[in-house]
Amino acid sequence: MKRKILHASVLFLLLLPCTLLSAEESQEIPLNKNTGFPEITEKPFLTFDYGASISWVNRLQFQEERSNFVLEDMLVGLYFTLHTENMKPIDSLLRVAVYYPLQSTFNKVPQVPKQTILYGFDAFYGFNFEADMWKYVRIEFAPGLHFLYQLSDNWHYMSLGLGAMLGAELPLSRRWTIIANAFGSFDYANLGSNAQMFPFDLSWQYQLSVGVRYSKKKPNSYSYITSRKAAREAMEEAEAKAQ
Repeated sequence: MKRKILHASVLFLLLLPCTLLSAEESQEIPLNKNTGFPEITEKPFLTFDYGASISWVNRLQFQEERSNFVLEDMLVGLYFTLHTENMKPIDSLLRVAVYYPLQSTFNKVPQVPKQTILYGFDAFYGFNFEADMWKYVRIEFAPGLHFLYQLSDNWHYMSLGLGAMLGAELPLSRRWTIIANAFGSFDYANLGSNAQMFPFDLSWQYQLSVGVRYSKKKPNSYSYITSRKAAREAMEEAEAKAQ
């Protein structure tokens, strides 16, 4: 008897994948009447967020007979990010920021700018991966390409390299979300006019930014965020039970 039960159990486990596969194949996939292709249920769309950002740029030139030349710039500015949602096979983002150099040092010695109009332009494109922590905080991670252009007193700096962004999204309501991001990159910094006169051996950058997003297509549905209608219905139901 035990042997028959064992044989039946093994046969059931062997036939289970085939049964599930046939059940999936039997489900009819709706087709688009105009194109004839399968209907896209989760259609792609775009979201936008914007805010303030601060960036620290470090450039290093190695020296043999003296201490290394270290140039550090602190930039402050505004950023704008475009996200793709439901874009198969993977979502991506494009982040653009405009900066003003607030402070510059050479080997820790502050440098007084000679020009009043100085600025920087920063762009990052990467693939976006999302996760969440217990449906309360959304986590983002995006590796990709980074580009920086900066106008200084002497040269036009241009850097190109690899970077990664790590962010956290904190919902405020169904439409509004606070976004905090940290970004870091290693760049090749000899694309500008300084390549012949003052080339750098190493360059890296890290940023911190805080922004907001308002989106109707990507509402927050976490447990502590409910619509007014749902809250009103819950209150009415509680009053009815109390009576």
